[in-house]
Amino acid sequence: MREQKFRGNVFVANLPKGFTDEDLAKAFDPYGIVVGAFLARDAATGTPKRHGLVNIAPERAASEAVAALNGMEIGGRRIEARLADPEMALTIPSRLQPHSDAPSRSAAPRGAASRGMSNGASGGASYSAPTRTPRPFVVERVSLPPRRA
Repeated sequence: MREQKFRGNVFVANLPKGFTDEDLAKAFDPYGIVVGAFLARDAATGTPKRHGLVNIAPERAASEAVAALNGMEIGGRRIEARLADPEMALTIPSRLQPHSDAPSRSAAPRGAASRGMSNGASGGASYSAPTRTPRPFVVERVSLPPRRA
């Protein structure tokens, strides 16, 4: 599978240990629409590093967030926030990439995955929830009464 890159418009550094992608998104949420937030990860172990990228919209919200959060203390550390260079990108680990519509293969017995169960003897195999198909919707066309003058 091809590596996917995440490009953000805000670079954040000096984050506290244990900070997650979700924590990063929540920190920027008051300033605009957080399209995505990812921490850089160690290529060998997958453990998060203490810097990341946030993609926040609209563009002026990114500037406002940088002005408000740069130098702010979070978790005992003074973070650094600045507008990201357009070339900055993070490789998204495969476990965080969106799942395709193809059925997943797991160690759960056939039929258990569709019921949302896994067998306890799977030997630590990863389990992913079955993908849900969107429910269909119906568009009705109704004639409106003529306008009164």
